[in-house]
Amino acid sequence: MEQVKINAYKYSELSEDSKDNVNYKYFLDGFDYEDEDEDGNITVKYDYFQDWELDEQIEFCDMNDYMFDVNGYLLTNYKEN
Repeated sequence: MEQVKINAYKYSELSEDSKDNVNYKYFLDGFDYEDEDEDGNITVKYDYFQDWELDEQIEFCDMNDYMFDVNGYLLTNYKEN
């Protein structure tokens, strides 16, 4: 087995270009949620990562333990068991 060492970054540590890559690679679809209007009608709305404040984006990525390479690619299974 060959081992490869890469650096892993939190979202807050990425450059602006790399953050843009994260936004457009992983969060374009938005998060759906239900909302009720004053007449009691339920509608599905979407909340987009790109529209959040930076501190909200950082908190979301930190809560989910998301780590990225220097270019903003999401790293999975990066921790040793």
